[in-house]
Amino acid sequence: MKNRRIKKSSSSQFTSARHAHFHTQVYGMIAEYGFDKVHVPIELSIEWKRNIDIEADLNNQSFAHTETSLLNEYDHKRDELLYFFFGTIRNGLRSPEAKFKSASEALTNLLYPYKDLQGQARDRKTAQIEGLIIDMRKDENSAHMDTLALRSTVDMLEGVNKAYQELKNSLTRKKAAKPEESPDDVRRRTNTCYEQVTDLIYASYLLETDITRKEEIGRLIDALNQFIEEQKIAYKQSQAQKTREKKN
Repeated sequence: MKNRRIKKSSSSQFTSARHAHFHTQVYGMIAEYGFDKVHVPIELSIEWKRNIDIEADLNNQSFAHTETSLLNEYDHKRDELLYFFFGTIRNGLRSPEAKFKSASEALTNLLYPYKDLQGQARDRKTAQIEGLIIDMRKDENSAHMDTLALRSTVDMLEGVNKAYQELKNSLTRKKAAKPEESPDDVRRRTNTCYEQVTDLIYASYLLETDITRKEEIGRLIDALNQFIEEQKIAYKQSQAQKTREKKN
């Protein structure tokens, strides 16, 4: 009977996504056979799985970056609407038509507290936009809004401002619920668990006296080695592809 050893995985070189995938698959293969059959303590298997899940979650935080980009888009849209809003009023001050000039003058006096609103810190901007919308919707300003055709602009500004605040609140809740961990630290913990588990598998194989059980563990090692080899090949191919793309 041949002696089986588990091959080196080279997973330390893998990208974050490939690394998490590798450990997820290997964990599944061993779990299917049975951690207890290769003398892996339940605490170790739980710790390994916990770190794998954290890795996967950190990889999924790219979605959070997408949300941050969307937050920036909302803020940019708010600024565009504010520039248009204030620009319309400034242009009205120079209008040859009395009704436009009168409406603009009335709103200019009211809007002095909102001067330089676009340049404010984002949270302050959110609060001031809310105040601006309340002021614009007061009965005494309704006619001026209609004269300058600003009602739809204010409605859009309210919608974008609410969307911005809701997304900001969502991101804040997520950060509070999941304190950030260092991806490198998590990877190291995952790798440590993996090394301990594979050492125990090999030790179980060496020390097993029952021929049938020993062969079962040997087949598990063979399956793990086959997967490890496939992942090494896939990694090398992806690296070669990146090299070719850089040259083109």
